[in-house]
Amino acid sequence: MNSDIETVVSECVICEKFKKANSKEPLKPHTVPYRPFEKIGVDIMDFSNVSYLVVIDYYSKWIEIAELANKCANEVITKLKTVFSRFGVPNTVISDNIPFNSYIYKNFSNEWHFNYALISPHYSPSNGMVERAVGIAKSIMRKAKEDKRDYLVGLMEYRNTPISGLDLSPAQMMFNRRLKTKLPILNKLLNAELFNNIREKLIERQNTQKLHYDKTAHPLPELNKERMLEY
Repeated sequence: MNSDIETVVSECVICEKFKKANSKEPLKPHTVPYRPFEKIGVDIMDFSNVSYLVVIDYYSKWIEIAELANKCANEVITKLKTVFSRFGVPNTVISDNIPFNSYIYKNFSNEWHFNYALISPHYSPSNGMVERAVGIAKSIMRKAKEDKRDYLVGLMEYRNTPISGLDLSPAQMMFNRRLKTKLPILNKLLNAELFNNIREKLIERQNTQKLHYDKTAHPLPELNKERMLEY
């Protein structure tokens, strides 16, 4: 009886129209990169009436924040070139934002020899890394504004803070060393070190996150071609 009711409800157009949004599907994580800045995510955020470009490295979780004069493709490209000059050109740039789908941006990716991947802005799990980066950036700026200090100090402290589940900071994964900040630190702790098995640790961390996420996720049923779809 229950299965019959479920079938009727699932095929009812009116029920479909007023039912809750789709439950979340099992997580499909991105492939973990092999090195820093191989794959990055980019997004534009607004804070206190100012626009910023936010960039995150999928390997090290290193975050860059750059103030934008406007949201035009040329302005975004100028900021990206500055970031690329520091870390090199990535293999892949991931985004869900409009300027990255422009003709100018496509030419930029061809000239600088990187691939870009556009994802749906309506499916946030596919760009969760960038969404978290934007959240971190806004949190840093809010705290800096409240404390009346430079947000770049907070950004530097984030880069020097170990990532949960890895015990390595973005700086250590990016440069194999800690950053010297305004906080006191022994000089010997600033020396470069060789960290092994970082990718394996990243994969293990990602698998753990997927396991927890999928506990409340379910595959969506396939669409029935014979059903009437409403737009």
